[in-house]
Amino acid sequence: MDAEGVMADNNCESAIQLAYTAYGGNLKAVQIVLAFPSSSDARNAAKRLKNTADKNVVWRRSSAHRSYSYGKIYTGAYVKHMVITIVTANSSAKPKAEKFHTAMQTDRGVYFFMGRQSERAVTS
Repeated sequence: MDAEGVMADNNCESAIQLAYTAYGGNLKAVQIVLAFPSSSDARNAAKRLKNTADKNVVWRRSSAHRSYSYGKIYTGAYVKHMVITIVTANSSAKPKAEKFHTAMQTDRGVYFFMGRQSERAVTS
């Protein structure tokens, strides 16, 4: 998964790839979630991959369309995790693709932020 050693250089502890399809297969997505020992490690890795994830991360390309009308990669650091979301869509799903992509990336990020908040919860 770490074609150029970016994750190893930033102490990545583990990673997982998930594949999704939507709208009858007209939209396909791959999401990679990586865990780091610190938030600064996650942020540094995300910065290094911001515009180069397509070249520096080996991901399951068979889970994306070979040709597509919409194709983008989002990266982001969330607490001690980095999320990379790749979405491709053919012309029939293109109108929905960007909104779907943003929601998918945001949803995973919020999950890590909310998990962090629950660690601080005080109960009586």
